[in-house]
Amino acid sequence: MKTLIGDRKFYKTLFQVAAPLVLQQLITTSVQLVDNVMVGRLGESSIGAVSVINQLYFIVILVTFGAFGGAGIFTSQFFGSGDHDKLKQTFRFKLITGSMIATLALIIFTLFGENLIRLFTSNPETIKQGLSYLNIARWSAFPWVISVAISNTFREMSITKPLLYISIVAIITNTLLNFLLIFGLFGFPALGVAGAAIATFISRFVELGLMIILLMKKGSIFSTKVTQVMHIQPKLLKSMIIMSIPLTLNELLWSSGQTAFLHAYSTRGDSALAALNISGAISQLVFVTFGGIATAVAVLVGNTLGKNALDEAKENAKKLIAFSVFIAVIAGLILFILSFFILNIYDVADTTKDIARFNIRINALFIPVYSFNVALFFTLRSGGDTKSTFMIDSGYMWVVAVPIAMILAYFTDLKVTMMFLLIQSLDLPKMFFGLSRFKKEHWVKNLASEHHEVVI
Repeated sequence: MKTLIGDRKFYKTLFQVAAPLVLQQLITTSVQLVDNVMVGRLGESSIGAVSVINQLYFIVILVTFGAFGGAGIFTSQFFGSGDHDKLKQTFRFKLITGSMIATLALIIFTLFGENLIRLFTSNPETIKQGLSYLNIARWSAFPWVISVAISNTFREMSITKPLLYISIVAIITNTLLNFLLIFGLFGFPALGVAGAAIATFISRFVELGLMIILLMKKGSIFSTKVTQVMHIQPKLLKSMIIMSIPLTLNELLWSSGQTAFLHAYSTRGDSALAALNISGAISQLVFVTFGGIATAVAVLVGNTLGKNALDEAKENAKKLIAFSVFIAVIAGLILFILSFFILNIYDVADTTKDIARFNIRINALFIPVYSFNVALFFTLRSGGDTKSTFMIDSGYMWVVAVPIAMILAYFTDLKVTMMFLLIQSLDLPKMFFGLSRFKKEHWVKNLASEHHEVVI
């Protein structure tokens, strides 16, 4: 038991690294919940439309995180080893891959946007509003990927407080613009879901501007000139690509799997689609702890591996996993209590509220399992064990979970609530499989030592 509990110094470092990010994500999620409620007041077709577009955009987000994750593994370890030249190269890699992903997303959404929306609904009004939202939201990827490249690098160096302040400004901007543009207050036009998309687009550029200022002031050890963006040592570039491919593929398959789940749930009607959107938005109030876990692992495990303190990294990983489950139990209790009254803020049908309430309670029950799996995933990834992360994440999803979801959707008459319960319960066997991979210790590696030579 003692190996699962850290000393005061361990928890002080943990809170210094994770708390600002958790608070940042909590504020972001709270405002997104407000946005969700505002769009919900336009009707179930509106909230369904935004739900579909957000799910499509979710794929772009996770693919980006996967591509950046390959470089981020090296970022953490090069920072730990003090190799700032290589640190700059990992940042350049993020800028290049992020720009490529944003361009590809724009092309796909432009050419196939309507067809993608029709995978989830046949309601003409939902499709119309979805396209209205997508036509604006598709451009938001460009400022977003650059902001994430900067913020992720700061996080991997355990600098998180300034990111919190930037998020607060961007969030306030987005919220005020939502009020003005969705409902047409103070002389502004009432644009509905298109107004929500415009507000997001503008706030992304505000966030980017502040990130660039932060980069200029505090990011000198990894910032780069535009003319040097393509300057990456071939050996390191190859290593980052090799590391990023399975992570990117994993995130692509995982986010596509989540989209497949949403498609399965959508077979039960627009009320089920709206309920999933609502329960997801509310559950995010406690799921914000996952981001803190990821950052803490990058610093307390990734940086430690980079310093070649392998035994310390192993001990830190065990303590982080135990702590993440402990926090998840508390978060689950809070979410369960919220389920009794928080849905009153939505102006939707009682049937939709009943579905959302059930789903929220299931998430409350399973969050310790989710949290355990998240901590395992990022621990394995911190040492470059991408084979294991692929197997326990997207591999398991597409071999087991997605087929079961499709069978339930098309070959049974189960209600969407029972479908949700069965699909979420599939995280239990994944937990034991992930633990077996963790114990093999393929992730206990110092990757920084493999790229120690200095490049001029």
